Amino acid sequence: MILITNVNVWDGTSDSTISADVLIEGDKFKEIKANIKAPKGATVIDGQGGTLIPGLIDMHQHLMLWGGTTEGTYEYDAYGQGARAIKMAERLIQQGYTTVRDIGGNSLSISRLILEGKLDGPRVYSAGPVISQTGGHGDWGPTNEMPGEGNYQTMTANTHVVDGVPEVIKAARWNFRNGANFIKVMAGGGVASTFDPLNMTQMNIDELKAIVEVANAYESYVAVHSYHDRSYNMALDAGVKSFEHGFLITEPTVKRMSETEGVFWSWQPYGSYTLFAGGFPDWFTPDMREKGAAVNKGAVIVPPLMRKYGVTVVLGSDMFGDEVRFARTNIISAKEVPDTGYTDLEILKMATSNCTKILQMSGPGRDPYKAAKLGVVEVGAWADLNIWKDDPTKDVTALKSDDDLKLVIKGGKVYKNNLK
Repeated sequence: MILITNVNVWDGTSDSTISADVLIEGDKFKEIKANIKAPKGATVIDGQGGTLIPGLIDMHQHLMLWGGTTEGTYEYDAYGQGARAIKMAERLIQQGYTTVRDIGGNSLSISRLILEGKLDGPRVYSAGPVISQTGGHGDWGPTNEMPGEGNYQTMTANTHVVDGVPEVIKAARWNFRNGANFIKVMAGGGVASTFDPLNMTQMNIDELKAIVEVANAYESYVAVHSYHDRSYNMALDAGVKSFEHGFLITEPTVKRMSETEGVFWSWQPYGSYTLFAGGFPDWFTPDMREKGAAVNKGAVIVPPLMRKYGVTVVLGSDMFGDEVRFARTNIISAKEVPDTGYTDLEILKMATSNCTKILQMSGPGRDPYKAAKLGVVEVGAWADLNIWKDDPTKDVTALKSDDDLKLVIKGGKVYKNNLK
């Protein structure tokens, strides 16, 4: 048992903090109230007046892609790729992230090893390999690859490059067979990819519907990568629930999203606004830079529409490799985007309690953490928490400094403690 005293507690959903003690028994919260008497044998931690919040949740990660989509192709085999993925996981939990949604890459075994306590890292909800058409955003092979030949990324199951209803059904079923919690589909063009214009649709409606049908059979859901109206609306027609990026969509599409039950938007403000406003990575081609500039323009238009229509929003940093040490920057960037109307408290909910229902959409058969709630500090929930020196519910820039993150606990286990 762990008793945390002298803290201001934000439960993930309320409008303010309360002064309380927090008692953890095993891997769950046991009591949250003032003046809890320390049970015999409990470890007592003085929170030193800090703010206790739920463990952070990142809803768009790629653990297996340290070097981007070419990871493993030239330098490192799958063993090295896995080792680097564990480095990413360790860095994320040291950043305060106790749960991540890995939305593309073969992190299925790593997810299971963390669940079993054999590796350290945040809880991982994994999509497994992305599902892409030939020439789509998940086609990471060389230009001289022949149809059906395959490449390193398909061999290690970071991506499925498939065409036609039978192939997409087989890919989706393979993912679930091997432990995927949900399915990720490349349904439109991307910025940092070679073969696909940003405004193209990927997969046809029959392929998308077939993938959604497989997910529905598992009582799970489908997430799509896309940027524009045509692909977003096709995905809505197919029954998709999770929409990533989308910085080129217009108001009618946002309104339709708000009117569709269970639909939510995963926002990447750092990459779309902060990074692309200041330039582009050196390895970007002229075509990639042009696509990135278009995304940057839309990055200030779409978020205010999401708030206007009340679409549920979550945050995902979409960072690769060593960049994960800056993952919290994505939360702060949400505040930097001008005129969104979002308060600091609303932004913090996007990285905590807003994620709760969405993670549960994996369904009882695909959710390894269904025994308790995530993203909240309440009795019976998983004991995942951060303690910060200042109050991020009032100012999310309080999350900026590693030195101000005083304590990280996941499932009752201490991963970082600067309160000693």
